[in-house]
Amino acid sequence: MPVPCIIPASLRFRKAPGRLLLAVVLVFVTSYGAAKGPEPAQSIPLAPLGYQAPLTQFMLAGSSMLTVDFVDPKHLLLTYSAKRLLKRLAECPAADQDRVVDAVLLELPSGKTLARTSWRTHDHGQYLWNLGRGRFMLRIRDTLSTFAPLVNLPRGDAFAQLPLLRTDRRIGGILLSPDADLMILETIDRPRPDDSVGDEPKADEKPVQINFFSLISLNGAEIDLRPGGAMRSRVAGRIPANSAGYIAILDQGRQHWSFDFRSYGGKIKELAGFDSTCMPSPMLVSRSEFIAFGCHLSHTPQVVGAFNLRGEQMWEQNMTESYVSPTFSYAPGSGRFAFSRVLTRSSLVDSSSVTPELFDGQAVVVYQTDSGRQLLRVDAAPIARAGQNYALSPDGMRLAVVRNEAVEIYSLPPLTSDERKAVQLAEASAPPVDGDPALLLSSGGGSSSPSGPAGSSTEAPVSPATSGSADTTAAGSTVSPPPPASPQDAPPASPAASKDGSGVPAAPDRQGTEAKQGTGADAAGTTSEGDSQQPRRPPTLYAPGESHESGSSRQNTPK
Repeated sequence: MPVPCIIPASLRFRKAPGRLLLAVVLVFVTSYGAAKGPEPAQSIPLAPLGYQAPLTQFMLAGSSMLTVDFVDPKHLLLTYSAKRLLKRLAECPAADQDRVVDAVLLELPSGKTLARTSWRTHDHGQYLWNLGRGRFMLRIRDTLSTFAPLVNLPRGDAFAQLPLLRTDRRIGGILLSPDADLMILETIDRPRPDDSVGDEPKADEKPVQINFFSLISLNGAEIDLRPGGAMRSRVAGRIPANSAGYIAILDQGRQHWSFDFRSYGGKIKELAGFDSTCMPSPMLVSRSEFIAFGCHLSHTPQVVGAFNLRGEQMWEQNMTESYVSPTFSYAPGSGRFAFSRVLTRSSLVDSSSVTPELFDGQAVVVYQTDSGRQLLRVDAAPIARAGQNYALSPDGMRLAVVRNEAVEIYSLPPLTSDERKAVQLAEASAPPVDGDPALLLSSGGGSSSPSGPAGSSTEAPVSPATSGSADTTAAGSTVSPPPPASPQDAPPASPAASKDGSGVPAAPDRQGTEAKQGTGADAAGTTSEGDSQQPRRPPTLYAPGESHESGSSRQNTPK
């Protein structure tokens, strides 16, 4: 990005006004070019599609009001809340927040509308997830379905839905692995008449049910769900997991932490260490790479480290701006990910605040995972704390961002030869699938209470539904995720309490938790005191023969 420069004037310019004028012009042109930022390769106006800007209060509160996704490199799916009258439905509770969501399938680069439809949702939570390979998952209340626009377009019904899963519980969150091969469903108990004594409801120590499902792609638009076990938890939160295993955190004392990758078959792979004054928050960005948020000199997570499952720390960066609500979009096949954060004007911002004066914009940055190279930085507008107003193409070559009443599409540089080798190495380093979460849970490692493992009769049933077959009942529940939480509010590896399903997490509960082999949500983000008794040798970022004083560390600072 160009940096404004100032050309100093001297007394000689008084004798040559033309040169002074040229200097002033150069300063103006250079500053103007820097302010404009990167130019999009394409811009699709939203107004002709019927889009109307949503209310700022909903966008800042974390409501899911619009989404943009790549179906494939040549097609976009745009959805947004439409402002129109709704017919009152007798079966809808008074607490519902019904609205109409319009969905539009667009062709690139023409911007031509190929198909459109409308859905009626009953709340302001997230309703759409990109499952990859041109397939999407839709949530209407507590029912999930899938559709594949390009598969169904020749049949004249691009948005034809297939049932996927339903539950009588209240969906509280949906977590997908970067390549959408694992879905973690978090549901919350609904109040029952017999749950109260007098006027006081009974308190459930573990009201959140967490279910693991493997997502299996079938022919055409179909996706099959394979249940992988369930457990109960006190709170909902993020779990850094995929179909092979999960990242566990180990506290080694003296503000040094280590990571393990623990497979569902019971294998443990020791990974690199990380110095942080707060508990780090890992987040998988591919099958063999993850980033972790940490703190230096404070308890604000403004340090990001990148790690691989070969036991290396690849890079570390400092983020100078205060921020909340980080979200991600992944392109593992190109070794890239997009990271969005809402910038704040103060580090002391209440996570539930919706005052526009407290926010300073929404920055979207695309990184090369192995090196930390910043490929693009652009600001989205309006600010959307729920994210989903940007998307990285499946091949990692383009970024789509909702900005200034248009969908702007930016071209990204092709992979270098070294980056292609890094992607191949990352793919080769991905751990094999040697089991599923059910193995952990059935062994007792995933037990959420001393009385017995999760998967007991206390779990509420969920019905995965596949087309052409009868519904089967599994111990599980579905999740409609609230907006992602910032690391300081809810570390990805640590369960974080949600106030009321609004998506605003509270501080994680770290009391009485212990990371044991085989644990799921309650353990993946907590420390293991047994492991901390044997500190590992921390990894180095320096080449052989170099010292920490040489200043040659592989550290990148974002611009």
